[in-house]
Amino acid sequence: MNVDHKFLINASMMLESMTESILITTTDLDAPGPFIVYVNAAFEKMTGYKRHEILRKSPRILQGPKTDLNIFQDLKAKVEKGEIWMGRTINYRKDGSTFHMEWSITPIYDDSGKLYQYLAVQREVTKIVQTEQRLKAAKEREKKRIKEIEKSNQKLKQTLSLFSKYVPEQVVQKALREQDVSSASVRLEAALLFCDIRGFTRLITNLAPDEVVHLLNVYYSVMADAIHDHGGVINQFVGDEIFVAFGAPEPIDQPNLAAAYCAIDMIKSLDKINAQLKSILDQELIVGIGLNYGPVIAGNLGSEDKISYSITGSAVVTAKRIESLTSDQENVILISESVYSKIHSHIPSSSWGKAHIKGKDEKINVFQILTDQV
Repeated sequence: MNVDHKFLINASMMLESMTESILITTTDLDAPGPFIVYVNAAFEKMTGYKRHEILRKSPRILQGPKTDLNIFQDLKAKVEKGEIWMGRTINYRKDGSTFHMEWSITPIYDDSGKLYQYLAVQREVTKIVQTEQRLKAAKEREKKRIKEIEKSNQKLKQTLSLFSKYVPEQVVQKALREQDVSSASVRLEAALLFCDIRGFTRLITNLAPDEVVHLLNVYYSVMADAIHDHGGVINQFVGDEIFVAFGAPEPIDQPNLAAAYCAIDMIKSLDKINAQLKSILDQELIVGIGLNYGPVIAGNLGSEDKISYSITGSAVVTAKRIESLTSDQENVILISESVYSKIHSHIPSSSWGKAHIKGKDEKINVFQILTDQV
C-alpha cells in the first residue's frame, strides 16, 4: 500500500513550526515537579532558555517575585478532572526581564486513557496587557475628570443659585447666553411696580433687630412668590420697598396685565403675611402699590470692580411717584393712564383723579384698581 506523505501528520514538525510557545511536562504537579520534557523553538525565543538548559527543570523556573501565584489555586483540581486550565501572570526570561504570559494547560492521555503528560500552549501578551493597563488608567482618569467636572458643575450651580438671590435670575441667564455681564444697556417697554409698607419706621420702632429681619424675610418671601407667579423680575429690595419690572430684561406677553394681576395677588397675600407676623406685631401690615408703563433703559451699570443690573428712566420715576400717592391709603393700587388703557377691559378700575407728579409740569390722570371687585 503506497502512502501519500502529503496526508501524514508529523507531530514534532508541527510543534516546532508553531509560533506559540509549547511546553510539555510530567504530571506530578507537586513541588519540585512537574518537569519539562519538551519545549519548541518558540519557547526558546520567548524565554531565552535553550532546550538543553530547560529540559528536566520545573516550569517554576519562569516564576519570580512579580508572579501572581494565586492564579494556580484551581490548576490541579481542573487538570486532574481532565479540564483545560487557563491563566495569565508575569513570568521571567533567562536574563531576568519580565513579560506577561497567557497560557492554557491541557491534559494528554495515552491510548489506554491514562493521563501521562500536560501540554501548555503559551503566548506573550505583554503589549496587550500594557494596552489594557493604559486603557484602564485612561478610564480612571476619565472617571476622575468627570467627577471633577460634576463637582465643578455642582459648585457652579450653587454659585449661580446664590448669585441669583442677589441678581435677577433672568439677568444671570442673559449674561451667560451672551458671555458678557457688561453688555450695553437697551431700551425696552416695561410695566413697573413699586410696593411700599405704610408707616414702616413707626411699625418697627419697638422691635428687636432679629424681629425686623424676620418681618422683612416673611414679607419679601411671600411677595416674591406672587411676583414670580406673574413673570415679574424683582429689580431690588430697598428697606421695605419692592421694585419689580414686567418685560425687562426679557419681553413678556401683556406686561401691564401681568403687573396688575400681580399687584392684586400681593394685596391678597397680606392675609398670609399678617398671620405669620402675629407673634411680633400688634397691628397688621398695610401697603401701597403704584404701577406705570413706558420706555425704560435696562442694563448692567457700574465699574470694572462692581456692576449692578438697573432699570432707569422717567417711567420708573413716575411709577414711584404714583406709589407715593398711596401714603395715606390702605392697601390701594394706583395706576397710570398707560396701564389703565391696557387693563380696564379686564380688571375693574376707576378714575382716582388728577395728580401732580414731581418733575412733570402738568397733572396726570391716575386710576385705582378696585380690588374688592376682583
